[in-house]
Amino acid sequence: MTGAVRSAGLTLATAAVTMGMGCALPRPTTVPGRMIEPQLVEPARDAPVAATPMLVRLLETQSRAHIGRRLLHRQPDGELTEDPVWHWSSAPDRYLDTALRLEMGASPNVRLVDAASAPVMVATLLEWQVEYGSETKLVGAVEVRFTGTDHAVRTQVVRATEPVSGELPGTLAAAAGRLLRRLASDALTSVVQNR
Repeated sequence: MTGAVRSAGLTLATAAVTMGMGCALPRPTTVPGRMIEPQLVEPARDAPVAATPMLVRLLETQSRAHIGRRLLHRQPDGELTEDPVWHWSSAPDRYLDTALRLEMGASPNVRLVDAASAPVMVATLLEWQVEYGSETKLVGAVEVRFTGTDHAVRTQVVRATEPVSGELPGTLAAAAGRLLRRLASDALTSVVQNR
């Protein structure tokens, strides 16, 4: 019996040493991730509120599945790649949602409401990447679906670009803020004009 206990103890000690050696393997070198936060500035309310502003319910803001927190690059040949280091501090559709709410709050013609009877707006971020060519630019496109009180669905796509200068991050945070504001403003303009 003592030999069996000694043998089991030796086997257990051998297993512990072997497992300990596996943990001593060197870890691969990885590049630490870095985050970019768009500089969203709240727009100033320039005009007085309209006597009867259009009521809008922002039902959903989303993005296409390939648009995530990683910064996307579109090469001149059309290839779309993820940046190995840089990523957005939050999902880009969350930035779009914030930009739309800020623009609605500043618009004299639109009022954001949470009423089931109000016309409904859904925004989908279709593009959000840095493109390289003759100039480096951030490209964004948003599909806006507006369902009026007549239950007719109207769809509009707004697209805009902002130049980016310097090595990443360069002016990307400021460019992203300007681009989001322009996309949100153009989306609201299309809703008001096509209601």
